[in-house]
Amino acid sequence: MLKIRLITAAVLAPLIVLAILQLPPLWFAFLWGVVLAVAAWEWSGLAGLAGVPARLVFVGALIACQVSGKYWANYAIDWLPWVVAAWWFVVGMALRMAPDRVLAWRYPTAVKLVIGWFVLLTAWILMLWLRVNFGVKQVLFLVLLIWLADAAAYFAGKRFGRTKLVPQISPGKTVEGVYGALLISALYAAGVGIYFDFKPIVISDFVVLSLVTVIISIAGDLFESLLKRQRGVKDSGALFPGHGGVLDRVDSLVAAVSIFYLGSYLREIFL
Repeated sequence: MLKIRLITAAVLAPLIVLAILQLPPLWFAFLWGVVLAVAAWEWSGLAGLAGVPARLVFVGALIACQVSGKYWANYAIDWLPWVVAAWWFVVGMALRMAPDRVLAWRYPTAVKLVIGWFVLLTAWILMLWLRVNFGVKQVLFLVLLIWLADAAAYFAGKRFGRTKLVPQISPGKTVEGVYGALLISALYAAGVGIYFDFKPIVISDFVVLSLVTVIISIAGDLFESLLKRQRGVKDSGALFPGHGGVLDRVDSLVAAVSIFYLGSYLREIFL
């Protein structure tokens, strides 16, 4: 399984990096929109939506909002990042502090669909804003940050994992894995800050922002795990061998972009 994961990652990673660096904003928005549209299809399945037509309607609703975004998204630029960040903070606290209760709740399909629409649409908007307002290097840093944190959590958990993080929802995640992810993330952020010749105080802020971003990314991962747990499936899909579906690959990023965009904006950090 690990070999398959590594092969898949080796094929996808260069393509993703190339797309981030080379695509103009419009094509970047289109590609990211396609990725989230596929994720929406998988989300509709996890939410319990039955039938292809109904699931296509859900995906179509997301695409329609993306296409019309240029007419309304800018009106939300002052408050939307705060709302999304607050949502993921509350989700993370609930999953960590009361996992049994959260898992026991039986959410109606409509509620899951509304949450999915909100989560995926705002992830599309905030990533596009990050690309337009801060540039490709900021987007690339975020993507690499989540990749490194995910890899570090996996290997640290395998090697040192003893204490389960939230076993009711995601039995494979450990506290030691989280520590490994945070350690690598701090070193990565500090190294990037030094490379760009940031002042020490800015480097400190950048490291803290990166650590908070990783913590929130874990909330995104756990939230998808909650949906899969309630649905009784291991992966959201089977598009990527060894990795599952698209949603399995972007769940952390979908949550992380809100905090990273907001922190970059408040601290005025530009790479």
